[in-house]
Amino acid sequence: MDHKVIDALRIFARILRQEGHRFVLIGASVPQLIFDIREGAIGSGGRETEDVDAVAEVKSWNDFDRLRERILQAGFRQGRVAHEFFFGDEVRIDLIPFGPALIEQGRLSWPGSGTIMNSCGLAEALDCARDEEIADRLTLPVVTIPGLVLTKIIAYLDRPEERARDLIDILYCFQRYETKPGASRRFNLADIQVDDKPLSYEDAGAYLIGIEIAALAKPNSLAAVRQFVQRISDEFARPIGQILAQERRLVDNEQRRGMLYRLFQVFCAGINQSPN
Repeated sequence: MDHKVIDALRIFARILRQEGHRFVLIGASVPQLIFDIREGAIGSGGRETEDVDAVAEVKSWNDFDRLRERILQAGFRQGRVAHEFFFGDEVRIDLIPFGPALIEQGRLSWPGSGTIMNSCGLAEALDCARDEEIADRLTLPVVTIPGLVLTKIIAYLDRPEERARDLIDILYCFQRYETKPGASRRFNLADIQVDDKPLSYEDAGAYLIGIEIAALAKPNSLAAVRQFVQRISDEFARPIGQILAQERRLVDNEQRRGMLYRLFQVFCAGINQSPN
């Protein structure tokens, strides 16, 4: 991870901890942190980014405003919206506030701006956070991969035509989850069948993530995930077309459609293994 991002995160984390706020890193930086950095596979296809997304637990909008002022006093610059902060010219951190006092009917409504955000998945992201050492003497709470996929699905459903890149991140997690040398969970699924077809090693990551999301997600979040997978009813579903457009493949699109559809079928099967 670029040293400028590390410098920004050191300051950011120090402020949040000094102010007593529970927080977690989410967003496009997480696959890079967990897969590429922790597992030593930089350059293997992860989505490199100098943008960082985080969720912080706050008591009220006034509480968030006080936190925002502390961040600005520490050398960050306000972006075009209240939750966007810049460090230098290149590093951007989006800090999403979360807390019961801020949520109405599952929505986060920003005062005075008219911006409304789906809050599903944010509580789960905070709850499942795990400490990750992302640089020398810098350990931060990072959402787990199932928690990340959950938040990505919610974000995509909010603005499906604008957030096709979330589908790429979801797919990347399906492909890389539990592939670290020595991991055996994928191999333990060899006897499982989905749609009368044995689960392959390549499919198993999506299945495992489905199981873990079903165990992690609160009822409203799980309902949103089920809504998402219902949209992918065949190989020509809109999300699959968006992935192909993002990948810009010139050949084998039809074969790729089948592979993508299979992954989402397997993901759905994993979700349905849960009694939730």
